[in-house]
Amino acid sequence: MEPIVILGAGLAGLSTAHFLQKPWRLIEKSDRVGGLIKTEVIDGCYFDPTGHWLHLRDAEIQELVNTRWLPGQMVRIQRKAGIFTRGVFTRFPYQVNTHGLPPDVVAENLVGYVEAIYGEKGRALREREPRDFEEFILRYMGEGFAKNFMVPYNQKLWTVHPRELSAAWVGRFVPRPSLKEVVDGALGAGSDAVGYNASFVYPREGGIESLARAMLRDLKGGELSVRTEPTSIDWKARKVELSDGRTLSYSGLVSTVSLPGLVKLLAQGASGVPDEVVAAAKRLRATTVTYVAVAAKGANRQPWHWIYLPEPEFHTYRIGSPSAVYDALAPKDTATFYVEYSHHGELSPAAAEKYAVEDLLRSQMIHSADDVLFAQAREIPHAYVLYDDAYGPAKAEILRFLEHAGILTAGRYGQWEYSSMEDAILGGRACARTLNDG
Repeated sequence: MEPIVILGAGLAGLSTAHFLQKPWRLIEKSDRVGGLIKTEVIDGCYFDPTGHWLHLRDAEIQELVNTRWLPGQMVRIQRKAGIFTRGVFTRFPYQVNTHGLPPDVVAENLVGYVEAIYGEKGRALREREPRDFEEFILRYMGEGFAKNFMVPYNQKLWTVHPRELSAAWVGRFVPRPSLKEVVDGALGAGSDAVGYNASFVYPREGGIESLARAMLRDLKGGELSVRTEPTSIDWKARKVELSDGRTLSYSGLVSTVSLPGLVKLLAQGASGVPDEVVAAAKRLRATTVTYVAVAAKGANRQPWHWIYLPEPEFHTYRIGSPSAVYDALAPKDTATFYVEYSHHGELSPAAAEKYAVEDLLRSQMIHSADDVLFAQAREIPHAYVLYDDAYGPAKAEILRFLEHAGILTAGRYGQWEYSSMEDAILGGRACARTLNDG
């Protein structure tokens, strides 16, 4: 029997191999497994690209992580996230922690919320589902929150105005506050335990990549090839051409490569793909994120694990600090940061590194530019999928063809979605179960 071929050895690919009950071949183009969770060590400082904090909801995955893959190795951490705006820090989420902002901003947020939820002004939006992400913000938070945080921050993150995005992705990622939460937050009695990531777990040693390494050690029933990538797929003949010259026949194919990348591989195969599928792939958009790994002399100036920066004078939308989250990720008396920039087209490493130091200083995260030990830029392609008007129809067109071709997809890239590490593991499990059932 031909093996199951799995393209990509990130969490989704590793999970697929783990749960499969049939022979498999796992193909990875880089030199090691991990995909988006490869940890880089620079002068003793550990950087994940970028903050990869694990939230486990599924009982089976919890059991695997805690008793099989990394037994006794997971540290539980309570989130300390903040917002830096109007020259002050407030706690995250912004919408339930406005105490400390200028009084006129607090009042504008409160009045806007009440008008949206209870007032005549918000009635039209309350009578239907939000047509886009901006309407979602206005419907559930009001004009003040939209103006002072939600719209400018999300425009930086997604690179387009929220009205150009659907609300299909928000789910657990964007908390919808109650009146009591908004009022408590304005009076200083708000909670920073709101949202899906109020606490998380993280490996005691080795950075988040230790999870991928542990999953790899546990695999049985197949073979891994690294520094190898597919060059074309013939879906009718059920064959994958590889960069090392081999041709793999498969009984089932699971792809975790980007959805547009998968269509390109299929188009290069002997069987080809319909023109409308190629056109659909070209309509799928995503941002690129450049993050700058920074180390500075001295302990962390601020306690925040990460901060959000909505205002336009900051190039970055988010600054995270691995050393603040878990001090084992940096040498003693060293503060580390990842400073993130979302963009289309090119952002040169030199420009990103310059912005990072400026933004760290301006946001009061470091004392002086002279304290910076290094600043090194790295790029993440397809970092955030754009849920624009083209997204739903284009993705559906591609998935219909893939179902016809007998190809399964999993993972953030493979499913072309905004999702978490656990979602990638669950996606791999779902693919394996489908294939196990024949």
